[in-house]
Amino acid sequence: MHYRQVEVFKAIMDSGSITEAANILHISQPAVSKALKLLEAELGLRLFARTTKGIAATEEARLLYTEVERTYFGMQNLSRFAASLGDRKQGRIVVSTIPALGIGWLPAMVARFSAAHPDVAITLHSSNSVDAARLVGSGEIDLGIAQLRSEEYNLSRRKLFDLEGIIALPEGHPLARKPAIEAHDLDGETIVALGPDDEFRRKLTQALETAGQHPRTIIDASLGLTVCALVAAGCGVGIVDSEAARERDNRGLVFRSFRPAIRVPIFLFRQRGRPTSRLVEAFSAGLKPPPPFSNAPV
Repeated sequence: MHYRQVEVFKAIMDSGSITEAANILHISQPAVSKALKLLEAELGLRLFARTTKGIAATEEARLLYTEVERTYFGMQNLSRFAASLGDRKQGRIVVSTIPALGIGWLPAMVARFSAAHPDVAITLHSSNSVDAARLVGSGEIDLGIAQLRSEEYNLSRRKLFDLEGIIALPEGHPLARKPAIEAHDLDGETIVALGPDDEFRRKLTQALETAGQHPRTIIDASLGLTVCALVAAGCGVGIVDSEAARERDNRGLVFRSFRPAIRVPIFLFRQRGRPTSRLVEAFSAGLKPPPPFSNAPV
């Protein structure tokens, strides 16, 4: 595979359409189709099944996409670094964080840092906690900001703050009248949450089981903001982190704390033993906790 094939394959996977991939890459649709056929012939694999509704990725394509994303991200970093050398930049910092912190909190931190260091190039990468730890541990990026549950990574870490688990409710829900939600309040409710490995969902489940409550969890989402949208659409009540609650347009929703509080620690981590620049140290030192979440009843 050469770099252009990687670009074409990634564009098709990201968009789910050959037409949209052509638009993303600013090339013709036949050029995309030709590149895809050559790639499938070179690999000896069928990457996409043609259906009446368009194309569908095969299992082989999904497995390949995981590796392509890793390689593509590394190539983007290399290109940015080369460009920064040509522009005589003073430095570059690459940071990975979980999506919840990449919406409002981290951009605010970057804005403050960039005002004091206008010649420093900053790359922000959004990933889950496991991928952030892997990228930092392998030396592909400078800093990670995420949850950390494993000690197996070659990382040094510093706790930044706790994210609080917040209950999202549709406007008009009877529980919206309460200043805080307790385990017994959720008995019989349908819970909308992130995946089974999410710490907020895991801790809420533990609290409910301890209290002998039996809510239903039938809808999972990959992002806190999607959980909020599902709750606003009437799918149930949700558990999200305080930053997702803070950033979500509140139309159709109210947010309440859960008692006893559910908190998940957020860490700043880097590769252990890797020399760090003064710029990375300055960026790390400037990271401040978000303000406490306020959920006064309406």
